[in-house]
Parts: sequence; C-alpha cells; structure tokens
Amino acid sequence: MAWTYNPDLMNEYYDKWIKLGWAGVGKPYKGFVDPERLLVETTHLGRYEGRLFKAMLTWIRDFHDLINVQRLLRFIEDADLPVLGAAFDIAMQNRAGHRLQTVLNHCKPYGTLQVLFKTGDKFGVFDENQKEFGKKEYLKWGLYCTMVEFYDDAMLDRNALLKNNPLLALRALIGPNIRSEILFELEYKTRIHIRALAQRIGYAYSAVYNEVMNMVSNGFLTIESYGRVKVLTMNAKMINFLAKIPV
Repeated sequence: MAWTYNPDLMNEYYDKWIKLGWAGVGKPYKGFVDPERLLVETTHLGRYEGRLFKAMLTWIRDFHDLINVQRLLRFIEDADLPVLGAAFDIAMQNRAGHRLQTVLNHCKPYGTLQVLFKTGDKFGVFDENQKEFGKKEYLKWGLYCTMVEFYDDAMLDRNALLKNNPLLALRALIGPNIRSEILFELEYKTRIHIRALAQRIGYAYSAVYNEVMNMVSNGFLTIESYGRVKVLTMNAKMINFLAKIPV
C-alpha cells in the first residue's frame, strides 16, 4: 500500500495509543480505537516518531493475547511489513506469545538495508550511528536500529486498559476471535444485517454467517424479519451479561 507521511496526524495517533494504555503526553482518543488498524498504521507513522514505535512495541509485548491475529492478517499488506515483522519478533523474544508467529510468517525483510527511523539530522550523524551500532534484532528484517527498550514504566495496568476499551475487555473474556468482534458490534448497534456486520468487523461474509448461526442456535442472538429483510439483535440477557463484565 502506498503511504504518505502526514505530520498533522501525529497528535491523533498519540491520543490513540494513550487510549490503549500508553502514558504519553496528550488525552485519550475520544472515539473507538481499532487495535489492529492502529498497529498497521503505526508501522508507517512510527518511523517518523520513535515514541509511537516504542509504544507499539511495548503494547505488543504486554497485551499480545488481546490481538486478533486472524483479523490483522486480513489487511496486513497495508503495513510496512519489515517494521511489523521486527516489532512482533522482538516482542516474542520478550515474553509475547508464540501464536504471533503467524504474523511473522506473513512478513518479510527489506532486500536492501535501511535505517528504521526517518528523522535523522541533516549531517547524517544519526544514520551513521544506527548503521554502526544497529541491533541484530532489526538487521534480520533489513533495518538499522539501535533501540530495543520498552516503556516499562509508561503503560497502564491491564485493568485500566480493559475498562477504557470494551472490545479488549470482551477479547480478554472470550478470546480475540470473530465471536468477540460480533458481540462487541451488536452490543452497540442493534438490528443489523449479517452482510453489513461482516463489512463492519472486517471478516468474510461466510465466516460471520456461520458464527452468527451458532450464536442464534445457542440463544445469544435473535434474527428478526422485516418483510424480506432479516436483521440481528442481541437478546436482553446477553446485553445485561456483557454490561457486567468485571473490569
């Protein structure tokens, strides 16, 4: 995917990472933050702002179990794949779960080595430093970078993260899977067609249809007919149950 750097987006992405638990300077983003989209977009923007890259790296390490890998793979080609690969690889070397290997299998290094961060000084001193002292963790991905530190003292604890991000709370409860995406969407938007639901959560129609039918048969969801149109709703007991997730 072609990507153009827009410095006007910097504050917005600071706020999005703050919403996801980073104790950076700014205010939490007011809207919904899509974790997988943010990871993909930060592989580009983080090359111009090292603090965003470091926030992403720390988040992957600390909250890897909340990443919906299957969903991420649906638009992984939009990422800077060597940067994404380096971030996931380093996180896995520092206690992130090995299920993230699936992401690494879709990433590939640059054919020609390049400096990770694109904000070096005009004299080239920064770039030369990165090339001379570049860490092996990045070199394998075709990148020069000396940073492997994490924000160990600048991330909210898990309880605060889940309290501020209902989708992540659902994922923590039932797993980062298609079911949690469906329930989250229906908790806030009732009477939606299955095809529209599939488009909103970023899954194939067939996968959403099959999962919806399973939840209907289990009594979690209801299909209502309005003429020839059939829409989904969540039953009241399920809504009340989700509202009481203890975070």
